[in-house]
Amino acid sequence: MTPAEFLAVVLPPEGSGLYCAVELTKKKEHYYAETLADIVAKVENWHQDGNDCFFAVATFDTKRGTENAQFVRSFFLDLDGYDTKKEAGLALADFLTKTGMDSLGTPWLIDSGGGIHAYWPFSKVVGKDKWVPMSDRLKELCRIHELLVDPACFEPARILRVPETLNFK
Repeated sequence: MTPAEFLAVVLPPEGSGLYCAVELTKKKEHYYAETLADIVAKVENWHQDGNDCFFAVATFDTKRGTENAQFVRSFFLDLDGYDTKKEAGLALADFLTKTGMDSLGTPWLIDSGGGIHAYWPFSKVVGKDKWVPMSDRLKELCRIHELLVDPACFEPARILRVPETLNFK
């Protein structure tokens, strides 16, 4: 699956607001576009120049920020507190079984460079006001079951590494 195909599944459809890509290596630049094709092209240019490339998981009405987030189309976890990716994967599998989330199907797993990102794409787009309480519940389940995740992954303005890009840190 290409980055463009992946983003088309985990992000809201075009017309739902502005997409955001972020480069964190050199200029720390945010790039906004109305189409995924524009985001993918910008990420490809940044990556070719040796930059770490990220995408915002929501769409926005103006600039990236929780207050400006409009729509989200997936849940995601950033498992980066484990010694190995295998250990993170085993912890995630145990968490899914214990919480019953395994009934949602196998999450999409992406190598984040230092850990694993897990995604559960939705069949429909969800507004931020509906997504936040559900995300808060997921955060509570992670805490209760001691799943080591980045606490920022429960924010609608979160950025995550674009699949198939390298971690240049």
